[in-house]
Amino acid sequence: MSESRGLDSGPSDKEGIKRKDSKGEGNEKEGKSEENVSEEASVADTEVAEKTNVRTSGEENVDSDSPTKKKLKQSNVPQAKSGDGSKRPYEDVQPYTDPNEPGSDSDSVEMDYCPDEVFLFEMEVPCTNRLVIPFELASAHFPHLDTLKLNEKQVETLEFTDSLNREWYMPIQYYRDEHGFMILSGWQKFSTQYNLQPLDLIRILKPVPRLHTHHFLIEVEKKQGAVEIPAFREENFLFQIELDQSDIEFRRVFLARDDVRNFPGVKMPRNNREKKIMRFTDAKCKHWYMNIIRYSEEKYMVIDGWDEFVKERGLEAGDLVGFFKHEHPCHRKHYLIGILKKVDKQNPGQPSGGSEASCGAGSRSGSHKGKEIAGGD
Repeated sequence: MSESRGLDSGPSDKEGIKRKDSKGEGNEKEGKSEENVSEEASVADTEVAEKTNVRTSGEENVDSDSPTKKKLKQSNVPQAKSGDGSKRPYEDVQPYTDPNEPGSDSDSVEMDYCPDEVFLFEMEVPCTNRLVIPFELASAHFPHLDTLKLNEKQVETLEFTDSLNREWYMPIQYYRDEHGFMILSGWQKFSTQYNLQPLDLIRILKPVPRLHTHHFLIEVEKKQGAVEIPAFREENFLFQIELDQSDIEFRRVFLARDDVRNFPGVKMPRNNREKKIMRFTDAKCKHWYMNIIRYSEEKYMVIDGWDEFVKERGLEAGDLVGFFKHEHPCHRKHYLIGILKKVDKQNPGQPSGGSEASCGAGSRSGSHKGKEIAGGD
């Protein structure tokens, strides 16, 4: 019995060896596993680093068959789970290529038609030195102008490209009396360039692509027609002035305070240099927008718009300019403006420019009731 217990008291040498070998084999396997993990981690870090370098340099050739790039391609495709017989996600998705990119031969993307411009609106153009765009049109198609209605002093500049690829920069401001947005400058030159007449059309379009939100295209269509000439009646005569050389050479003309009282819409306190915009219609049915300010206690001064009127009508020292009530005014600051050239005064029997009645060389300013000057030049 005692001998038998001695034999059974512990494992045999063979079993010890087996356990030892088994343990050693296990340690060896664990060591290999750790080495594999370390090696895979190292490869993954290398792949990430190479991938980062490729993105940064932008020189990756998709068609290259190098082993490194094959690994990168494989790493971009999510692997399916073990035992999952389904397709790998995005396996059939081709790399995106921009059809507009030069050299691209991809037909897989169907492009929508993209026009070069988008039509916004068109309007008949009154013959004016400043264009007024009705509020409804401007607010609908120039959304950034809608907020300007609350602040009439704020000015924005619009850029127009015409059919000859010329650029026209025109400041625009809301004008309550006309219930619209007024092009303050630049329109007169555009109108002269295209010889715009009443009933002609302008079209406003949005370019695609556009330079910025204030950039538009402008087209002109000539549609001249008959125009109703305003009536310069004697009973509507207000006052007249005789021009001197300074009124021709400088871009302003002075009006006496007593004469300006004939314009009920213009009333300014002393020392107030605020500008007010007036609208004058001549015998050719062209509308002239001019700014008027209070110059002194006894004088008002007409500035912006006056110089354009003088040059287009060819006015000279000694010519008479008269002002009349408009029978159908657009607002309280809308009047008629008439011209009597000095040659007509000297030769009353030789009418020029539609003279309706002769007029003496009246004083520098003041009401001359009963004397009607010519409605045109």
